[in-house]
Amino acid sequence: MTAPHRPLRVWLACVGEYLPIDAGNQRRLRMALLADTLYEHGHDVTWWCSTYDHEAKRQRFDRDTEVAVNDRYRIHLLHARAYRRNVSLQRLQNHREVASQFATKARQLEKPDLIVATVPIVELARAAAEYASELGVPFVVDVRDQHPDIYLGLLPGPARPLGRLLLWPLFRDVRHALKSADAITATSNFFLNWALGHAKRKPRSTDAVFPLAYPQLPSDENGSDDLQRRFEEMDIRPGQRIIWYVGTFNRWIDLGTPIEAARRLAERGVTEPVFVFSGHGDFAERWRQQAAGLPNVRFTGWIRSREIAYLREIAWCGLAPYRVGFTTMGNKLFEFMSGSLPILSSLDGEPKALLESLDVGLSYESGNAESLAKEVERLLHDPELHARLSRNSGAAYQSRFRADIVYPGMVEFLEARAEPRRPVANPAGR
Repeated sequence: MTAPHRPLRVWLACVGEYLPIDAGNQRRLRMALLADTLYEHGHDVTWWCSTYDHEAKRQRFDRDTEVAVNDRYRIHLLHARAYRRNVSLQRLQNHREVASQFATKARQLEKPDLIVATVPIVELARAAAEYASELGVPFVVDVRDQHPDIYLGLLPGPARPLGRLLLWPLFRDVRHALKSADAITATSNFFLNWALGHAKRKPRSTDAVFPLAYPQLPSDENGSDDLQRRFEEMDIRPGQRIIWYVGTFNRWIDLGTPIEAARRLAERGVTEPVFVFSGHGDFAERWRQQAAGLPNVRFTGWIRSREIAYLREIAWCGLAPYRVGFTTMGNKLFEFMSGSLPILSSLDGEPKALLESLDVGLSYESGNAESLAKEVERLLHDPELHARLSRNSGAAYQSRFRADIVYPGMVEFLEARAEPRRPVANPAGR
């Protein structure tokens, strides 16, 4: 049995996730789960983030604010401007302001034993890297996405060289953060290799992959009747074959293809399964208009943890509908596995290989409605296939992707990194 590690002061620098102080019992994602696990292991946690709620597009506070979650867990919210669109100059300015605020505020506090910064956002990761280098604090970068490379995927091929030139400050920042890191963690081998490419080095024993993981959400037995009535008003009920997507309606998600697949199925007289889309975002109105009049499409709007747990329980399949070029694993895959749901996915690359190796879902061609319709019909006509995928999905979650398996391992890894690289005297008054 491993001896307990000395208590550490750990700083987490991450923007864009739900916070434990957000209303509505929102889902805990990677940083929140890591923070909880660090606290449970006896460590002191400070989470640096933004006052601006990326998902809800609202300011949590109108000034820098510190909130105590409990006795050893604090959140420092750094005030930065609002933005309405995820791809916009205002968002980039928001990120710069958060990084600048961190650079100032961090130096007013006692230095930590370890800093973990995420990519994205690269601006805050660079600011954390500079602080860590200055004070000799061990520094870890956790990579969840290909920022800023992912922005180039939004441009046509001929425009990408110009796009790379315009985005050079972001490429500079990510290279600086990754080169400065004592260790790099990532959600997949693909992202780790991407990060090592930017760091221009080979993998070390201090680099590691910790997959995205999902907490077990208990069923709300006391409130299930209320939830059932609510969703029945939307014509969503237990016993239906429900193909379910939950998440943000952003430019990387493609609900247009599933809507067209639903149309084709309806024209063939196949009005079940029902496609249920839960969420909101910039493309919501466009997709609602596209689905107008279809008997096999429902929109629930944004839902919270209780509703997510309920729909996960009654769904027939989970849907991962991404555009061409999107290669992130995404929380959705593991969320669906936590409910033993077969997955219909348009993802390519490492996510597709994972789904195939685990035998937990079927892939369709991104942007091809007929390809998706055929996979849906395949599941309809082969209940044994659906049952096998469902069993494998639940088994994969239980053995590999439970939060209470992944994040204790990540905490143990971080504890081993928390030895100073070199002695540096704390500046007076810090």
